[in-house]
Amino acid sequence: MKKFYLIAIAALVLGLGSVAAQSDNSADIRMQIDSLQQRLAKLEKRATTWDKIKQHFKLSGFIQAQYIWQDGAVARDNSGLSLTKGESTFNLRRARLSLTGDIFRGKKAGSADYRLQVDFAGSPKIVDLWIRYRPFNELGIQIGQFKNPLSIENSEYSPPSKLEFIDNALIVQRFIHCGSNDMTGVSAAGRELGAQLYGGFIKNEKQNFNYITYNLAVFNGNGINTKDNNKSKDIVGRIMVNPIKNLTLAAYYQWGESDLSSLNKSWAPQILDNVANPKFTEIQRYGGGIAYNDKKAFARAEYIKAKTGSLTSDGAYVSAGYRFCGKGLVAARFEYFDEDNYADGCQFNYTVGVSYAPWKHMLLQLNYTLSQYHKLGYHNGNCIALMVTGIF
Repeated sequence: MKKFYLIAIAALVLGLGSVAAQSDNSADIRMQIDSLQQRLAKLEKRATTWDKIKQHFKLSGFIQAQYIWQDGAVARDNSGLSLTKGESTFNLRRARLSLTGDIFRGKKAGSADYRLQVDFAGSPKIVDLWIRYRPFNELGIQIGQFKNPLSIENSEYSPPSKLEFIDNALIVQRFIHCGSNDMTGVSAAGRELGAQLYGGFIKNEKQNFNYITYNLAVFNGNGINTKDNNKSKDIVGRIMVNPIKNLTLAAYYQWGESDLSSLNKSWAPQILDNVANPKFTEIQRYGGGIAYNDKKAFARAEYIKAKTGSLTSDGAYVSAGYRFCGKGLVAARFEYFDEDNYADGCQFNYTVGVSYAPWKHMLLQLNYTLSQYHKLGYHNGNCIALMVTGIF
């Protein structure tokens, strides 16, 4: 818009110069100057109107194309025996279009905004659809379909291009409906339908952050774009403490009931074997984490313990990375996931990765992951993943 004003002013100056050179008649010059000033005033009015409209409607999105090679994809057959198979494939992982905007924003009247995000990869589906109203810094309400605030990584790293690795940590994939192998069988991109209260206390006005923030959410708990299939709701609570702007400490808890009656027993026999009534299975998730993030480096660690029926599971990850040249990132992550705490077996993942943004609207990511399956009867697995993200 600044370029527009410069062009308009330049046109006015050139117009005045041309008028002065072509005529010595002051009356004609005055009339032409008035005409140019009126035109400029109309252009400024149109620009101001457009700026007001733009704050209510912003269109953006991204596309992610991926290549995966792995020699140890783990599965189970119907008899419960372990199988391994290789994989080498290209895929379109995400193709999202997002419409966002402020309904209004002011210091005294609070603020209200909205988001609609659709993913066109595979079967088109609505990923986000919510509206927020925050009359005070200490209290806001959000209604619709949005990120589950359980964990730091799931809610604070959106869009996915903000995540330092191609895939989320195992505890996010398995406990927060963020992957196809979630413990409950629900894949929902880490989102749920529901409502939440949120806000912050003790605000640092100079650096624009709150020392304490909270979320208290109620969800259907059975996936995106889906009505609830029982009378209970999933309840999620989180509190985060920020001693300084770039440092976060978090604690969170989730309780709910899940319908496991359609869960595929071929890949989760021990879950269903520990569930008396798979249609109304109680689930609990609780844990905490710490994260530091600035322009040069990041470090993050989280732990979650879970109960799915009588099955007890847990997992954790530690990740860190360094940013270089203003465009690149090298990162590493160690994680483990124990699906059954009463069985002597566990999965360990070791991931190293590099990300590079050659241009503002493009991100390249390369990850290598070594998976070890301690006393689970699986071969160690190697996975190489390359992803290209185009942002607009």
